[in-house]
Amino acid sequence: MRVLYLCHKNADPDALGAAFALQEAFGGDLGAVEGVSRTGASLLEAIGAEILIDPPVEEYDLVVVVDTAVGLQVGGIRLKDYAVIDHHREGDLLEGAAFHLQRPADSTAEIVWEILARSGIVPSREAALALLVGIITDTGRFKHAQASSFRTVAEILERAELDYSEALEVLSRVPTDTSRRIAALRAASRAEIEWTEDWIVVSSEVGAFEGSSAMTLVEIGADVALVGGVHGDLCRISGRARRSAVLAGLDLSAILGDLGEASGGGGGGHRGAAALEAPGGKPKEILAEGRRRVLEALEGRRPPRGGDPSP
Repeated sequence: MRVLYLCHKNADPDALGAAFALQEAFGGDLGAVEGVSRTGASLLEAIGAEILIDPPVEEYDLVVVVDTAVGLQVGGIRLKDYAVIDHHREGDLLEGAAFHLQRPADSTAEIVWEILARSGIVPSREAALALLVGIITDTGRFKHAQASSFRTVAEILERAELDYSEALEVLSRVPTDTSRRIAALRAASRAEIEWTEDWIVVSSEVGAFEGSSAMTLVEIGADVALVGGVHGDLCRISGRARRSAVLAGLDLSAILGDLGEASGGGGGGHRGAAALEAPGGKPKEILAEGRRRVLEALEGRRPPRGGDPSP
């Protein structure tokens, strides 16, 4: 039986780490749609993993979609016999899946670690490192982590005899390129700002690096940032929120998921970091509606007492 573990577009360490650990444990091929992120590429190099970009899914008996349940995140490809392993909100891929493993967790890597533990499988140091890096990155280096994430990390470090510094070494190899910095500067220069007494909501448009640009806007003062861009015939919006906004009740995953569906696409992610993709090349309209929905969600809510300066 030929099995493919398929990661979403611009695959990040959580998707790649989870898929690699499953591949090692149960056999099969590792694949991703369109490509991997720079951090993901650094992880693949560190663990010596080979990946197929845009593999022919029709040649496999089972495709396990890892770290997403949204069809657009795997390029809208037609999947026949497939499963889903994910930690995000529900997506359109769940309905047709042969089976799915999905629960609220900070990362898909944590779910896979539990799968291996319950199966009595001891992962290699490479697989354990991949899962560890996945958890670190998907929790924003633990800024958005729950207690369960720390427990899982402790188990990984102890059972695989890893040093935490090994994961940090993988992350330190990722260079900060000039184009990413230029995108962030352009996002700041083009920012549209709305604010209330307690909240600052910002949106902007760039040609690439929407996610990191949104994070930069939060780091320099926004409570919530939405950054959009056009990629071929798709519009992509990434959102990031300061922890204080999340603690006040903001859920970017819900907002961008609903907005993505309303725009003919899909979206999701985490409460403080999410994204959507929709057909068409008009991010400005979606960004304006996104700002409105964010302000509506925060209306009447105040930052936690004492404030929270952390992004």
